[in-house]
Amino acid sequence: MAEEAHKRAEIESRTPEFMAHEATKPFGWSPAHFVEWATIEHMIEAVALPQGASIIDVGCGAGWTSLFLAEAGYRVLGYDLVPANIELARRRAAMWHSRARFKVADMEDLPTGDPADAALLFDALHHSAEQPKVLSSIAGRLKPGGWLLLGEASWLHRYSGEARHVHKERGWLERGIDLSGLKADLTANGFAEPRRFFQPTRPYEGRGRHFAWQLSRLIAANFWVAPQAHLWLAARREA
Repeated sequence: MAEEAHKRAEIESRTPEFMAHEATKPFGWSPAHFVEWATIEHMIEAVALPQGASIIDVGCGAGWTSLFLAEAGYRVLGYDLVPANIELARRRAAMWHSRARFKVADMEDLPTGDPADAALLFDALHHSAEQPKVLSSIAGRLKPGGWLLLGEASWLHRYSGEARHVHKERGWLERGIDLSGLKADLTANGFAEPRRFFQPTRPYEGRGRHFAWQLSRLIAANFWVAPQAHLWLAARREA
């Protein structure tokens, strides 16, 4: 029952007023988007995903990752639970003259469709209490040997002020992802060859305090976890 309540909260929080405001700023154009996109693109190159490959973007939100993937030459289908997100993603695709397609779907129970070469699961899994179910659902939509590219908030997220605020104000589930548990669930749901990746820092100004903060984040993320740094993994669906 709690899981369904969280899903309803995600859908209902996207009020017409909220979505109208979102539509006035395509992606926000935060530097974080470009750091995250650079990491995704590096992972795509590392697993040798060919140009024109098919990708499902699971939990795509308002679609910025799907649009970037389509712009990079991939055939993209974005899925999201929230109808308002899909409507906004389609509007943005029309503005960009993009071939990216979007459909409403629950990532815990994706609809049947043509097997994809890869799946992107970015910043969405931590909104689900059914992690194994999500991974199983994605595995069912991948070709044997297809790659899952995953970027998620670490376990630190559950203690962040932002996560507590979103949970309180919107009712969303805001949990953090434990790396060892994630790897175990990937293995249990037919994924092998997990590969760990690391995102670069955001741009900064000054050689003192800002540099020290970015350096400490890089070192912490390399050996453990760090604030504002996602966990990035790629894993191949077993044949």
